[in-house]
Amino acid sequence: MKKKNEDITVILTLYKTPKEKLSNLNQYKNFKNILFAQESDDSFKKELKKNLDFKFDYYSSRKNIGLSKSSNFLLKKVKTKYCLFTQADITIKEKSINSLKMILSKNNDAIFIGPNFKNIKSKNKSIKYSFVKNLNAACMLCDVKKLKKIGFFDEDFFLYWEDIFLMNKINKSNYKMIFANNTRAFHGGGKSTESNLKIQFIRNCNFKYGELVYDYKLIKLRPLKIIRQFFQNIIFLAINFILFKKKFFYKNLSIISGIIKFLKFYFLKKFFLY
Repeated sequence: MKKKNEDITVILTLYKTPKEKLSNLNQYKNFKNILFAQESDDSFKKELKKNLDFKFDYYSSRKNIGLSKSSNFLLKKVKTKYCLFTQADITIKEKSINSLKMILSKNNDAIFIGPNFKNIKSKNKSIKYSFVKNLNAACMLCDVKKLKKIGFFDEDFFLYWEDIFLMNKINKSNYKMIFANNTRAFHGGGKSTESNLKIQFIRNCNFKYGELVYDYKLIKLRPLKIIRQFFQNIIFLAINFILFKKKFFYKNLSIISGIIKFLKFYFLKKFFLY
């Protein structure tokens, strides 16, 4: 049996993950794994044990607390020097993870390193890695000590934009991010969760919510933008209802819900927390 990697912990949040994706997690069997399941019950843990041939630490929530909160929770449980933040539909070889660790360990001012997701060969193989301003946050190896010092995801975000805001914060700090040019990974294209109207509603709602929170935190928020998008989607909502366009009707409704969710957040911050 291959010896476990003692330096890296894999942290992963699961939400409505399709059963066929669960066995994909076996690629991490030689690492310590900490999993967090959203809107989960005991049956899901049994399903995990059925599909995974390694031991793992397991936490769950009866409701969806969001990616930011669950990721921060997982980070607090990490005791190793590095952690791999990843998703259920990511495919990456153990050799590649170790390659990321080797590069990160040689750069004392680096906090994150990410693999190359592009399915094309590099023109210049001599460039093994480069410092960048942005990474694909779907899979990143993190220096735990530095990450705990600067803070992981802002919990005002729920599902989207938290990674963009985090990288904005990193770029304003003394830490750097690394893109590993010759280290490959594959992303299954957003299929780490089931797809139905409810989940699409949650995604669209929180994408709009996250966008507005991001603008608010960077002092880029324009009231006119909120008003225009709110009433624009109300009009399209009525039109799509009349035309029986269910998919577009729910999309308009989700965007309106995202705007309302942001307004609740804004007024709470403005009048009650400050």
